[in-house]
Amino acid sequence: MPYYRRNVYILSAAVCLAALSWNQVIPFLPLFMKQMGVRESMLPYWIGIVFAAQSFASMVFQPFWGRLADCYGRKPMILRAGLCLAAVYFGMSVCRTPWQLALLRFLNGALTGFIPGSYALIATNTPEEIAPQYVATAQAASNAGLVAGPALGGFLAAIVGYRGSMQVAGAAVLLSTLVVFWFVEERTKVRPEARTSLVGDFKTALGSPVQISILFAVMLTWVFGSAVSPYLTLHLNRLNGGSPEWVAGLVFALPAVAFILTARWWTGLGERWGYERSIMVGLVGAGIGALALGFVKGIWAFGVIYLITGVFLSALSPSTSGLTITRVDEGFRGRAYGIQQSAGTFGGLVAPLAAAKIGAAFGIPAIFVFVGCVLVVGCAVFRALVKCWAGAK
Repeated sequence: MPYYRRNVYILSAAVCLAALSWNQVIPFLPLFMKQMGVRESMLPYWIGIVFAAQSFASMVFQPFWGRLADCYGRKPMILRAGLCLAAVYFGMSVCRTPWQLALLRFLNGALTGFIPGSYALIATNTPEEIAPQYVATAQAASNAGLVAGPALGGFLAAIVGYRGSMQVAGAAVLLSTLVVFWFVEERTKVRPEARTSLVGDFKTALGSPVQISILFAVMLTWVFGSAVSPYLTLHLNRLNGGSPEWVAGLVFALPAVAFILTARWWTGLGERWGYERSIMVGLVGAGIGALALGFVKGIWAFGVIYLITGVFLSALSPSTSGLTITRVDEGFRGRAYGIQQSAGTFGGLVAPLAAAKIGAAFGIPAIFVFVGCVLVVGCAVFRALVKCWAGAK
């Protein structure tokens, strides 16, 4: 078996386990903060702070880690990120105040990057003609973890509590890191032709019409999840009515289910008609779906529309990865992924803060309307950016 095929199998399993651990913890942080004693009136603001802290740190630090990955290899960066993430989970399990939780979330963003690093290693150690499909496979595995995460998190929370669930998550990430250390090979280490500064890397990315478009699309991809996810558990509990508790967990996982089912299809479609077209279709469809979610009153109707919205959202990550693999120079690709992570987390920083203000003022349904408007307008902006490519890198 070629080493790059073995890599995708191993890394897919590792990112699945890492994503599962992530999603067994993150959806329950609002309930964890309530358990800490945060007042109901202050909860939307603390949710915004805790989730924005991770995004702010990631926005600042991820380009630096991407640059080191180009210089020293992706595998060392994956191992570093995995060890740091495991430590963060164990730290979260013993924190007692929302400020401590916010600090640990900041460290989460500053020091981790296990899953994006895995994608970058696959992209740079796989023949270019099949790399988009292999990256999409790993992304689907990650989303499989996101599907199982909420159910596992709820099960563990009922047995060992939220703190015990976080300790299990830390152990799972540590196991993933060890698997990568033992079994993943990185034979292709594309070093930059010349030493560059972090500021110079940003200038290079922002000087490319193609990369500006990718950065903008990645930012929009993060906006939906960052604005909606922190409040989704609370919203589903209100919609649930007399339905069993597992229904809310199932609905939470639907976008990840949609990704697993459609990611490779979106990648193939992008190969045939252009990844940029897939991104535009995805943004419009997801925007309309988000607008509809703001007016749904029952959990079953919400689930149907949320699944359809997830199908369109599934176009974004494979398509931005496909553009990066096919339109960004290989020697810059690690830095490009780091800068994209920064752009995404900028959206992840602004979105929860805006959502906190909107949710506190108008209620959680207004957050979906806000996100829908952002995605539809964002599609128009992205289309204008694509018109500037004209064969540029």
